[in-house]
Amino acid sequence: MASFTMPEFYVPHPARMNPHLERARVHSTQWARDMGMLDTGVWTDEVLAGDDYGFMCAWTHPDAPAEVLDLITDWYVWVFYFDDEFFAEFKQTKDVSGAKAYLDRLPAFMPLNGTDPWPQPQNPTERGLVDLWQRTIPLMSQDWRRRFTTSTHNLLLECMWEIKNIESGTVANPIEYIEMRRKVGGAPWSANLVEVSEAAEVPASIAGTRPLRVLSDTFSDAIHLRNDIFSYEREVLREGENSNGVLVFEKFFGHDTQTAVEAVNKLLTSRLHQFENTVFTELPALFAEHGLDPLEQARVLSYVKGLQDWQSGGHEWHLHAGRYTKTDSGAGNSAFFRTILRGPTGLGTSAAWLGVARG
Repeated sequence: MASFTMPEFYVPHPARMNPHLERARVHSTQWARDMGMLDTGVWTDEVLAGDDYGFMCAWTHPDAPAEVLDLITDWYVWVFYFDDEFFAEFKQTKDVSGAKAYLDRLPAFMPLNGTDPWPQPQNPTERGLVDLWQRTIPLMSQDWRRRFTTSTHNLLLECMWEIKNIESGTVANPIEYIEMRRKVGGAPWSANLVEVSEAAEVPASIAGTRPLRVLSDTFSDAIHLRNDIFSYEREVLREGENSNGVLVFEKFFGHDTQTAVEAVNKLLTSRLHQFENTVFTELPALFAEHGLDPLEQARVLSYVKGLQDWQSGGHEWHLHAGRYTKTDSGAGNSAFFRTILRGPTGLGTSAAWLGVARG
């Protein structure tokens, strides 16, 4: 039986599907095979097909052209393979020194100029990173490359944070947990890839400003908290993870699982509301203050739309992905959850220019 009932999520507009889904599925499966990801015992063809990262990326990046969707999907295949390999090799065995040696090699495969030599790849994670980086950097500026290598580095730091928590049995308090996940979680990395999929690189002049940081932070908080709810059974009950918001609320506040899930969902909703408020109240003033021209403003708004697409599409994927759904959870099959997914559609729910017409 499921350990809790899914809450009613705030999904302000429905997800849209990228028309290049089937191509992305075929491409990413072949890419994973070419990188050797199906030869190590970490994944099988059935596991990869069940997780369906093409489906995920077609929902989270609905406007990406076909070749760009292929690239984005490959990045997500890579990061989930890396996560599963790291769990099998290091988290499960609590091999901190081996984990550090493994992670310390990866930044060398992402030279900013794309031409500096890198080590000989020794495993599918390293081979995949070389391929992806060489395909991505021609599309993006040096400023974006620096930001993306930073978010990738932070993603690697999260793995060390998690393995040390498992080794010591530590469960963070809520404030520490949110701050640490915001710093080293995967969502800032995903936000950087939205700039790629939307061809909407954030101008360097405003990338570090408070409003853009708030958009990134609230996007990240919502992505991580949503994932914590959907992955609770997998991460906490089956894998023994300590880095999960539902578990944090259980331990710190003494909540039962259902109460903790509801509390995490309320926090998730509040972060989405702050995201929306920041877009409407702070971006116009930011544009004026920095003298952004119409094309630069349009790029920022495309980026914002892309972040919103990710929220709705990510929710859709979580409802159906084999990585999270269970036959006894009800979350993947319930008509109720399909209704919640579609979100409100009546007068006043279009979210103006923040959300272009979807579906």
